[in-house]
Amino acid sequence: RFVLFWAPGDSSNRRHPGDDDAAATLAANVTDLPVLAWPTAALRELIAGIAACHRMVLSDGGAMHIAAALGKPLVAFFGKSDTARWRPWQASAQILQPDTFDARDITVAAAMDAYDRLSAQPIAASSR
Repeated sequence: RFVLFWAPGDSSNRRHPGDDDAAATLAANVTDLPVLAWPTAALRELIAGIAACHRMVLSDGGAMHIAAALGKPLVAFFGKSDTARWRPWQASAQILQPDTFDARDITVAAAMDAYDRLSAQPIAASSR
């Protein structure tokens, strides 16, 4: 089972752009998978959602650091960020960063391989 998190709202909102369009596109492309759509309008909702997950697949950013702080094993996609500086600390992690430094160049196969390696590791009791 999967949970799709996103900040709700219209991407053209200047004060607080949201990801409704991107979430809808992604959800439309995974209709054959058990995906729970979970918009997170407040930080506490995102933290609660991440706390309920066993493992995470996400991009470098705030949610990744929340997952790491909660001890969640994770696969993290990096673009131009310095992985030595911004990697998740004290969390079991598979870091993916293509030679192009463009996260869009991470292949599905590479993501699946990283997730398989992560899944082969036992989940610590604190991250359940």
